[in-house]
Amino acid sequence: MREIDNLRSLVGLLSDDGFVTALTNAEEVVNDAEETLERVERIEGEANEALREANVALEQVDHRLRRFDETVSLPEAKIEAGFSIGFFFFALNSYLAGDLLFAVGLGFMGLLGASSLVVTVVTLPQVRRLLNIGDYASEQIEETVRRGRKR
Repeated sequence: MREIDNLRSLVGLLSDDGFVTALTNAEEVVNDAEETLERVERIEGEANEALREANVALEQVDHRLRRFDETVSLPEAKIEAGFSIGFFFFALNSYLAGDLLFAVGLGFMGLLGASSLVVTVVTLPQVRRLLNIGDYASEQIEETVRRGRKR
């Protein structure tokens, strides 16, 4: 008997207009949520694409800046070499003229310029390539020597 009463109340509940309206509203909320999620996924995809395009653009800018730095480095090295040689020349002239303190100052300035020149030369792409080739060659020689000792 109890089961029949439960069934009647369930049927009564299902036939209630308020319940049907609530179910309809719940379905609409679920549909709205699905549409919103689809829009969010679409926007997220567009944002990811925009981010990818921005990364590509930044990589191109970085490449151009590296090329510009390489282009500027060689004239910079030449200018630094000229100033260093000039400071050393004037230091020598001051020393020969008997002005020892001024000669030491100019010599120090020449050393500063020379150290800056060394840094610039080492960062030149051509020099970096030569250093990499030298490192590779020395590794190959060491490997050959190790293999020769194992025999």
